[in-house]
Amino acid sequence: MRELKRELWPHRIRLNTNETYDIEVWLGENMGAFRGRWNVVYKYGHCDYYFRNGQDVTLFSLRWSN
Repeated sequence: MRELKRELWPHRIRLNTNETYDIEVWLGENMGAFRGRWNVVYKYGHCDYYFRNGQDVTLFSLRWSN
């Protein structure tokens, strides 16, 4: 399975959904362009979102937690 380098993307959140349009629009509006402060890896049945710093992962988890 594909994973990103821990040195560049030390924080990971796994969401058990493949409906990512709303999430990625929110990320673009609040955190900027893809691969700037966030990245995503699509897998069957879930997606892994990667972040460069802890503040971004906290904001993301508060917004998209179930």
